Amino acid sequence: MDAPESRTKPETSESPFVLKGVGMMSGNSRWIFIGALIGAMLLSIGGIIVSRYRDKNGDSLQFPTFIKARTSTLAEAGSNEPPPPIVIPLSAEMIRVSAIALGHPRLAVINGKTVSEGESVILKAPNSAVALILQVVRIGDGSIELSDGKKRFNAKLTIPSPAKPKPL
Repeated sequence: MDAPESRTKPETSESPFVLKGVGMMSGNSRWIFIGALIGAMLLSIGGIIVSRYRDKNGDSLQFPTFIKARTSTLAEAGSNEPPPPIVIPLSAEMIRVSAIALGHPRLAVINGKTVSEGESVILKAPNSAVALILQVVRIGDGSIELSDGKKRFNAKLTIPSPAKPKPL
């Protein structure tokens, strides 16, 4: 007599999540595609809106172009000679120190702008299109030391005198 063949049951998973065949647009790749498609559409719509935007005068929107440039010398076209240096006379009226705080960090108010040691101050020369840039070297008790890179200058704290009361 032959022994009956025993067949093993195929293993079945009790999990409700069953892996199906993997396709090109299944799982996360579908959502990545949809997200990329929506992003491209939003960028296109934004580009159309910006390109058709008009300013108050009816002209199309123009974005300003800023180029950082510095020059060390100015000369006439075709000239090989260096030009004379631009001299801006520094006067006491150009720098007005109205407050000094000796805490940490040390602060000062120069021409209405609060600065600390190491920062720069831009001074407009009267009747000139050129500005003077000075760096705050040290803030001390009652005075500030400024530098243009070659020379150092001291500016003292000025406290305006109180106005005299008007008689009634």
